[in-house]
Amino acid sequence: MTPPPHPVSQAILEDLYQRHHRLENLSPDPLEFARGFPDPREGEIAGLLAAGLAYGRVGAIVVALSTVFGALGPRPRHALETLGPEGLRHALGGFSYRFHRGADLAVFLHLVGQAAAHHGSLGQLFQAVDPGGPIGPALEAFAYHLLAGDPRPLWPDRTLPREHPARNLLPPPGRGGAAKRLCLYLRWMVRRDALDPGYWHGRVDPARLVVPLDTHVARVSRTLGFTTRQGATWRTACDVTEALGRYDPADPVRYDFSLFRFGLTGTGARLPRGTKGTPNP
Repeated sequence: MTPPPHPVSQAILEDLYQRHHRLENLSPDPLEFARGFPDPREGEIAGLLAAGLAYGRVGAIVVALSTVFGALGPRPRHALETLGPEGLRHALGGFSYRFHRGADLAVFLHLVGQAAAHHGSLGQLFQAVDPGGPIGPALEAFAYHLLAGDPRPLWPDRTLPREHPARNLLPPPGRGGAAKRLCLYLRWMVRRDALDPGYWHGRVDPARLVVPLDTHVARVSRTLGFTTRQGATWRTACDVTEALGRYDPADPVRYDFSLFRFGLTGTGARLPRGTKGTPNP
C-alpha cells in the first residue's frame, strides 16, 4: 500500500508550512511545556512528561500538564533527584487525568529518574539502545529501558508489571498503535527550529523520524492522498512519513505540525487539491 509518488504539489505543503509552522500558532499545545530549558537534561524530562500525557483533547492536556509542572516546579529533573519516590507520590497525590492517576505518574517518574541517572541523560540512553536503521526498534528499546528500573517503594515488586498504567504513557510500536507519543517526543528532541527545541540535536538523523500520527494528521493525510489506511497504526504512520519523505527526504516530519494545526481547525476535509507536482529529489 505504498503512497503515490506525488499526490499533491510541493506548493501546497509549503503553503501549509508557512501558514501554520509559526511560534504564534503553537498554543494550546503540550510542546509549550517542553520548550525553553537552558539545560537539555531538564528539557528532555519536561518533554517526556509532556509527550506522555499528550492524549485526549488538547485543552484538557494543557490543564493536566499545568497541574503536573506546578507540582514539580520549573526544573523537573531536579525535582526527580531531590524529591525521591515518596516525595513524588506526595507531590502528585491529587493528580488525575483520564486513565492515569498521580500514583501512576509517580512510578513513571521514579523509573525515568533512575534511567536518566544511570545513563547520564535520556539522550545518552537513546543513543545507547539505538541500533540504527528504521526508528521502530530504537523506540521499542528506549521505552523498555525507561521503565526497566526498580519501582520500589512505590510498587511492591522489583519489576513493574506489563499491565501497569505507567507503561501506557509511552506505548511503543510493538503495542499495535502508531506510537504517536513516542514519535512526538522524538520529534521535539531531534528537530530544532522555531517550534521544536532539539535538545538532542545532532544525535539522531531527522530523516529517520516517523510522523506522530493523531486523528487530525491522519485525516488530512488521507485527504492529501498520503495513505489510504483508516486505522491509526504504525504502518499508517510509516505510509504518511514515506509520502512526506518524497518532498523532503532529509526531514519528512518537518510538515507534521502544519498538518496537525490545519487538521485541528476542522477544515482538513475541504483542503483544495493542487496540481500534481514533482517532489524534491
